Amino acid sequence: MKILWCLHGNLQQPIVWEVLSYALEQPGKDFFIQSVSLWETLSCNCWDWANGFCARVRLASQVSSPQHYLLGYSLGGRLAWHALLAAPELWSGAMIVSADPGSNHGQLRQKSLERDRIWANRFLTEPWDTLLAEWDALPIFCQRPCPTPRPESAFDRQKLAHAFEAYSKGHMEELTERLSSLSVPITYITGSEDRHYSQLGKTLQSQVAALTHIEVKDAGHRVPWEQPDAFLIILKEVLELGG
Repeated sequence: MKILWCLHGNLQQPIVWEVLSYALEQPGKDFFIQSVSLWETLSCNCWDWANGFCARVRLASQVSSPQHYLLGYSLGGRLAWHALLAAPELWSGAMIVSADPGSNHGQLRQKSLERDRIWANRFLTEPWDTLLAEWDALPIFCQRPCPTPRPESAFDRQKLAHAFEAYSKGHMEELTERLSSLSVPITYITGSEDRHYSQLGKTLQSQVAALTHIEVKDAGHRVPWEQPDAFLIILKEVLELGG
């Protein structure tokens, strides 16, 4: 049996992975999707979250002996890096989409933390639609509209604000050297229009022997929802699920 643990991004809900269940959970495949809610598993930092999450995965292993795979997008990808390092023996493979592995550059980390604290405070008080419009206009999203719904009623603003600060890149140490010691196969996925993360993918591939970078054409930062067919092909190949 194989289990794919899916970690969504910021301003998303676990339902964004529902399409994977329809496409991959088929009779006879012995394959299951576990979509994790980051809002219901909040912690004080990425490492604490990863340790708690890996403990949950270990409990699932007591019931049977499945192969565990990890999928994380953006914020979920940053948390996935930590989960891989916290318990590499748990994982048969990982797919990381458009996620930063951290930095040792003090000034860059401070700027990231300051930006995230501003966003955190704004999401506590300002109009929802205005915030989403400004968020989607960030250069990282390559002038592409958000393909998933984000009704205000689906979110707790206090939890959003907490995540912005607790999981900020400003708190993240550079993980690349530690990742280079892993033998877990990692597939790092980026969109061709997302130049920053595509370049990062090339750099990671040159530094982490177990990592393969795949660039998806005609996609920006939100690859799984901008090019879902291409993304599913990659997942099936990594998971060896066949057609």
